[in-house]
Amino acid sequence: MRRALHALLILLLCGCSREERRITLGGRTMGTAWALRADAYAQSIHQTDLQQKLDSWEAILSHWRPDSDLSRFNSSTSTDWIAAPAELIEVVELAQQIGHDTDHALDVTIAPIVDLWGFGAQGKRDSPPTESEITAAKAKCGWQHLQIRHDPPALRKTIPDLQINVSAVAEGWALDKIAKQLESKGITNFLLEIGGEVLARGEWRVGIQTPAAPPGEAAQALQLKDQSLATSGVYRQNFTAEGKQRSHILDPRTGRPVEHELASVSVIHSSAAQADGYATALLVLGPEQGRQIAEKLGLRVVWFERGK
Repeated sequence: MRRALHALLILLLCGCSREERRITLGGRTMGTAWALRADAYAQSIHQTDLQQKLDSWEAILSHWRPDSDLSRFNSSTSTDWIAAPAELIEVVELAQQIGHDTDHALDVTIAPIVDLWGFGAQGKRDSPPTESEITAAKAKCGWQHLQIRHDPPALRKTIPDLQINVSAVAEGWALDKIAKQLESKGITNFLLEIGGEVLARGEWRVGIQTPAAPPGEAAQALQLKDQSLATSGVYRQNFTAEGKQRSHILDPRTGRPVEHELASVSVIHSSAAQADGYATALLVLGPEQGRQIAEKLGLRVVWFERGK
């Protein structure tokens, strides 16, 4: 359920007259780009240090890299406990909690369904899967078949073919971790972005992109102060087969792409990881159930429906 890249745009910096006193760093991570803007006085920030940290997390959480800890867990058919880094345990547990809060619209064990529809590491497909293929993939999934142990950290699958995918929360989780690292150095005014998800410390202006607009055109500007903003949308990473366009946003309960009128969901939250996961889950739920769950959880959400 990897979200659309470039769903958010950094529009303007608060205090534009101070722009000459900003620094900008960036690079690649998790199959997308990352960027940091901060006050120039923050000389203790080193791009190499941040990149190395992001690389270390990618080596744990990536479902694209066959040598990652996540891929190692996925490739095993053992139903015994499998040792895992604490970071993977933390991300999986976060995703499981968001799934619990959202009628399991977010399911970390959706990896077989993601691969089946051509949005995983196995590559794209030219035609939709058959009913029997969907049924077979769903039989390999199920959040209830995944167990977590903290001491020592480990994961256990109760069915041999279970596989996990944490892309719905990994980018937000990384933003939260980097932010804590910067704050520990006394840096309190910065804007972080990974793949369009943003985290602000201090006050910054960002924009939410119109679903139908080209990347770079925003529909709504927002002031973020010590908050995060994450967007999930159905308008990127699609494929068309048999005259029908299908979204990469997959419902783990049906094993199929979502087909409702909701085009994108943006969640504003103190935690980037939670904004990340809830945005995906609410988009899966759709306009009616999504709004009900968001109200129940007290989430601040911006909704876009198709054609609006």
